[in-house]
Amino acid sequence: MSSLLAFDIGGTQIKYGLVGPDGVVSQVQTVPTPAMQGGPHVLDFLCTLAAPLVADHAPAGIAISTLGLVDPETGVILGAAEAIPGYPGCSPKTVLANAFGLPVTVENDVNCVALAEGWTGAAQGCAHFIALTVGTGIGGGIVINHALYRGARAAAGEWGYMRIDGKMWEQHASTSALVRAIEAATGEGGWSGERIMTAYDGGDAVVCAVVAQWRELLATGIANLIYAFNPQRVVVGGGISARGERFRQELSTAIDDVLEPDFRGTTAICLASAGNHAGMIGAARNWWLAHAAV
Repeated sequence: MSSLLAFDIGGTQIKYGLVGPDGVVSQVQTVPTPAMQGGPHVLDFLCTLAAPLVADHAPAGIAISTLGLVDPETGVILGAAEAIPGYPGCSPKTVLANAFGLPVTVENDVNCVALAEGWTGAAQGCAHFIALTVGTGIGGGIVINHALYRGARAAAGEWGYMRIDGKMWEQHASTSALVRAIEAATGEGGWSGERIMTAYDGGDAVVCAVVAQWRELLATGIANLIYAFNPQRVVVGGGISARGERFRQELSTAIDDVLEPDFRGTTAICLASAGNHAGMIGAARNWWLAHAAV
């Protein structure tokens, strides 16, 4: 079976390469996204990037993971793509299909991460799971009965907007929120995630207190998702997951602390493991599912 040409389109960079039917990625390249030149130019740029790989490798199709809300049928960008002016209303699916005569699928990036985790990552074998990405904001993908759940407007999983303690969850519990909270507590600027965790590991009392409060807010939101979806697993990704097993254990304990007794221990908390190319892998998985080849 032929490989696919896969793209992962972000606001700052585009990753692309080949993904085999086993989820193995090759020929990966990363280039800056020409975002400020607008959505139509970005699609022309994709065609330029795709041309040599299509010519040299004859992929079975093109699979795209992209920022923004996506109509999965038409491939049209519906919104939530402010990083690329003029991107809403564009259809990567139509542009690339017309350019190369290949079948094209397009899916939201965090949904692709969820598909990747279910295929090659931490949720393999799970029928019901959610994949949560914690970074500048908080978002994720939902898988129910082995199928991606998109919602009526393909906007499911935008749970960073949930209200917790009077603010959006991501204003409390994203890594950006943690940095802001540390800077406010210490009266110092220039904090990064790495610096925060170094201070945390060193036992800095102020930092430890802020991290504990942040972790409780993150846990509260995840507990709400467990009540709503009753998943087998919650897969947590984003830079913070690089903290490894200690972070997973501390978060899992914090979640159990806020869950009602009947729900404690019913959902496994896992760290994302599909890797840096999860967007491309999930895009490929989405393509093969759409074409009934996996």
